[in-house]
Amino acid sequence: MALQKAVNFISDGWGLTPAEFTKVLSDCTQTGQIQLDNYALGGVVEQMERKFAQMLGKDRALFLPTGTMANHIALRTLSGGQGKVIVQADSHIYRDIGDSAQTLSGLNLVPLGHGRVGFTLEEVQQTLESLVSERVATQIKAISIETPVRRHDDAMFGLEEIRRITDYARQRQIATHLDGARLFIEAVHTEVDPKQYADLFDTVFVSLSKCFNSASGAILAGPEDLIDNLYHTRRMFGGSLPQAWPQAVVALHYADEFLPAYRAAWQTAQSLFEQLNEPDEFRVEHVPQGTHIVHLYVANTDMPRFVEQLHGDGIHLMPVEPGTDYVTLKVNPSIHAASPIELAEAFITAAQAAD
Repeated sequence: MALQKAVNFISDGWGLTPAEFTKVLSDCTQTGQIQLDNYALGGVVEQMERKFAQMLGKDRALFLPTGTMANHIALRTLSGGQGKVIVQADSHIYRDIGDSAQTLSGLNLVPLGHGRVGFTLEEVQQTLESLVSERVATQIKAISIETPVRRHDDAMFGLEEIRRITDYARQRQIATHLDGARLFIEAVHTEVDPKQYADLFDTVFVSLSKCFNSASGAILAGPEDLIDNLYHTRRMFGGSLPQAWPQAVVALHYADEFLPAYRAAWQTAQSLFEQLNEPDEFRVEHVPQGTHIVHLYVANTDMPRFVEQLHGDGIHLMPVEPGTDYVTLKVNPSIHAASPIELAEAFITAAQAAD
């Protein structure tokens, strides 16, 4: 059974093909109302920035070409370019941005919560106390929290602990930043508005490519006096693209659509998982504190062949990780291209073919 339209369990958003992306872009521009930007200033880019500022409940929002740049500039600004910044040991900021904050801005990152999704308020307090007692006392100027956490299969940090930490930071006049690349996914699982997350932090980063189908791009939102002073910083780091309207147009198109679409997608996925759990050979395992990622175990099956079989049916899965006996599924709105019954039948047939 080959689906007429592909379902992908790989992407955070719809996972648009190049043809689908260009069609969305073309359809949006047919109105003739798209106003061009000039080096990421004005036009539809500014319109998109205002939209995301409103969605996050912040005064201002700034377009940046990558999440790496958004996180880096946020921490550089909040820390004043000095002192130390607390981060998760397994965070994107600490593990995946090529030490850009340390190399380009001289920031001293202090990792907490090694091997875990997050850290606790008590660990923050202990860190602050230990730094004060050193021969040369240094200060923590900012705390960054990533949730959900990519390196832990998009598991959530824990909202109550976030509140404890940010309340304490506010009392100690320590700035806070939220790496919320996939914040809008987490918001569905906690039933907490993204604005309520963002309200706990001075600044928040949201990816435009993860949930909102842009080819690239990021939003950094925060108070007016902070964001309005970042245009020079963006240009200094090479982030003022000559034209950023294509990214802005697509992200703006999906801005209001993602939350209801993903909420419905997760409900559809639950129906699929229930059906897959009925046959003895399937087992769906949810990630602890998880969001949209599950692990699918298939007994007595050649897993790479299983993935290949489904690919031929228009159902795209990630390659099987070496040394694992499961395949990772990411739930996203593309699941609506087929019914749960059709998908379950395809999975069962693929397992039989790969036996």
